[in-house]
This record gives sequence, C-alpha cells and structure tokens, in this order.
Amino acid sequence: MKKTLFLIAAVCLTSVAAMAQKLGHINGQRLVEKMPEYKVAYDELTAYKNQFEVALQNMQKEYETMIADYQLKEKEGAPKVILETKVRDIQAKQQGIMDFQEQAGQDVSNEEVKKVDPILKKAKAAIEAVAKANNFTYIFDESTGALLYTGGEDITALVCAHLGIPDYSNENAEPVKLEPKKP
Repeated sequence: MKKTLFLIAAVCLTSVAAMAQKLGHINGQRLVEKMPEYKVAYDELTAYKNQFEVALQNMQKEYETMIADYQLKEKEGAPKVILETKVRDIQAKQQGIMDFQEQAGQDVSNEEVKKVDPILKKAKAAIEAVAKANNFTYIFDESTGALLYTGGEDITALVCAHLGIPDYSNENAEPVKLEPKKP
C-alpha cells in the first residue's frame, strides 16, 4: 500500500514538474534598434532613399517647367499642334513621375528587406540561443502588442550579453515617485 502511494506521489510530482513552464519576454523591436548593424543599415537606407527623393524633385521641377512653358506658349497664341505636343509631353512626364514613384517605392522596400532581414535573423537566433540555454519554454515579444502580462523573466540583459551589445533594459525605466511625507 505504501509503495502504491509512493508511486502515485512520484508520478504526480513528475507530472507537475513537467507542466512547469519557464516564460520570458523581450521587446524585439527595441533589441533590433539597439544592435549596431541596425544603425548602419538605417543610415544606408536613408542615403538610398535620398537618391530617389533628389531624382523625384528634379523630375518635378522639369514637370513644372514644362507646364510654365505650355502656359507661355498658350498665352503667345502658339499653333494648336505645338500646344497639343506640349500637352502630350506634359502627360508623359506626369506618367513618368508616377511610374518612378511606384518603382522607387518597390526598390526601397526591397533594399530594406535585404538590409534588415539578416539583422532580424541574428536577433531571433540570439533569443532562441538564450531561451534554450536558460530552459525557457516560451519567449513573448512585447513589441507586437500581444503581451498581456509580463510576469515571466525579462531576458533582455541575457540577449544583449549574447549579442555583445550594452544592456538597454533600464534606459526608459520610470523613476520612482516618492510621495511627500504628511506631517
């Protein structure tokens, strides 16, 4: 009888231990933003976008010049065929600007994926390595907005150490507000 009770107790304790899960959380977005590679990628993407913006501004100036030239020719009473040709040129320029904007948007988006994806993969690998090394069952990402409770362990310091970057987890900590003592 005692052996049976002992066996049941052992099975119950094993089941309870197996059900115990270690939970952790991290703000994945802030982690990525604190990685040195992200700063480099962000600066490169900004420079890349600026190239398109300069080109677009130049196209816009050309477009405005074409419209001003058309208005001047119209005011001077230019022949109909010249005015129609100018209208077609203006419309073609306008379409070219729209096409350029669309293609530039796609190019910038593709470049962003190309530069940021390896950084995201590195952050994810670091989180997974820390989770495995510290026996976490689940790690929740606070930046997604889906985290409802932060009762698990904040693994930010562990992941920062794994990546070799400074721990930023206390940068935005709310200062403790002390209430003045009432006499």
